[in-house]
Amino acid sequence: MAFNFERHIEGLPFRDGAGGVTLYPPAGNLLVSDGETMRKLALQGVGVARHSRYHVDADLRDGRLVTVLEDYDPGDLEPVHAVYVGQGGHLPARVRAFLDFLVDNVHLSC
Repeated sequence: MAFNFERHIEGLPFRDGAGGVTLYPPAGNLLVSDGETMRKLALQGVGVARHSRYHVDADLRDGRLVTVLEDYDPGDLEPVHAVYVGQGGHLPARVRAFLDFLVDNVHLSC
């Protein structure tokens, strides 16, 4: 199972025995275009998925998914950006609360 994303990479990064990272092209006959679809397919046993911890943490905790190849995880990080429309003035409390939530939670789970 592979991820079809605009910032598509040529392969999945794996830590190699020499302390570097090697990219391995995914193999299979299924290409998905969003993480939630990939998660659901993995839950159905269709294939192996590579996700951020925050996306599948509850599934791992509850035993619906298991980690594999953890020793080869390169520890790479993916930036998260919060984009919102504003007038350059007062920031609504609901937007501020959401941004604070992201700062406090998302970076810790990656």
